[in-house]
Amino acid sequence: MMSAHSNPFERLTELAREKSSARRRELLREVTDMFFDSNTGHSEATDKDFDEILSTITREMDAGIRKEIALRFAHADNAPAGLIHQLADDEIDVSAPVLRHSPVLDDEALKRIIGNRGQEHMRAIGARKSLSESVTGAIVARADTPTLVALTQNQGARFSRQSMETLVSKSETEKALQAPLVNHKALPPDLMNEMYFFVEEQLRQRIIERNAAIPREELDRAFAEARKTICGKGDRPDDFEEASHFIKARKLRKQLTPVLLAELARNNKLTHFYLAFAELTGLDFETARRIWEPGKTEAVAIVCKASGLPRDLFATLVVLMNKDGTNDISAIKALGRMYDEISKSTADRILRFWKLRKSTQESTAAA
Repeated sequence: MMSAHSNPFERLTELAREKSSARRRELLREVTDMFFDSNTGHSEATDKDFDEILSTITREMDAGIRKEIALRFAHADNAPAGLIHQLADDEIDVSAPVLRHSPVLDDEALKRIIGNRGQEHMRAIGARKSLSESVTGAIVARADTPTLVALTQNQGARFSRQSMETLVSKSETEKALQAPLVNHKALPPDLMNEMYFFVEEQLRQRIIERNAAIPREELDRAFAEARKTICGKGDRPDDFEEASHFIKARKLRKQLTPVLLAELARNNKLTHFYLAFAELTGLDFETARRIWEPGKTEAVAIVCKASGLPRDLFATLVVLMNKDGTNDISAIKALGRMYDEISKSTADRILRFWKLRKSTQESTAAA
């Protein structure tokens, strides 16, 4: 048993000399108990000496003892800083509890570990209760997909706009990222609505739900922020110029109507149709084309509802644009129900973000 007059340095010296693993563990517990004993006073100088001695001895111990030390000090806000930094840069079985929990590690220390170590260390850091934008940015720059998935599942992690844009871009091909991103509270509404075009149906429903729940003031802030992002133009079909002249001419003659839209769909004039649909709904060409990709019928319903295009026209266009020619009455009724179930306010919110590309491109062209 430890005597009442024992002090940490006597025990540390004994610990350094001890060869028996079992005795070392016993002495370790005594030393750490002395450190955490609220009745044991420590001056700043004493704490510094304790840190140096314990760090030096810990470095010579086996992994099992180092792990036990890490577990004892992981949650302590007064843990010896040198020891914590040393343990954080150890093998993952030792460092994990410190990386996940230690309040002694600041952002710079965490970023050094991210730069020097591998994915397991990054995953441990990514599980911390809270993470700053600079730390998540360092992880996003180096992490593989499993590490990014774990990071985006952490609701305590904050992300910069740039990091979120990187994650959303990756998620288009890395499907495992899509669900945690759509469900993360830090995902900007405009990026969330961009994801609508490439996520599966269940996540599209989640996006619609989240749009409906966004407070108006938050929506306005998100919209203002999103306007700063310039959206580029995609590849255009060979008949784009011809179709553009056609649509402009019809618009000048006031012939750009729902009737023309249906006619273009019926005649399979796809580029003309996308341009006409974009003009009638306030979208840009690329967004209009993406909305009409297979499996995006609900997106079409959202745009038609928000733009005031009637339910019957929506159903007609979907039937005409359907490549397999499905036009039975049950399918048409189902389309009508889909249109009716989407609230006008939610449709307006989503379309507002989808219109961003056009307004941003026009602003850029004017500048």
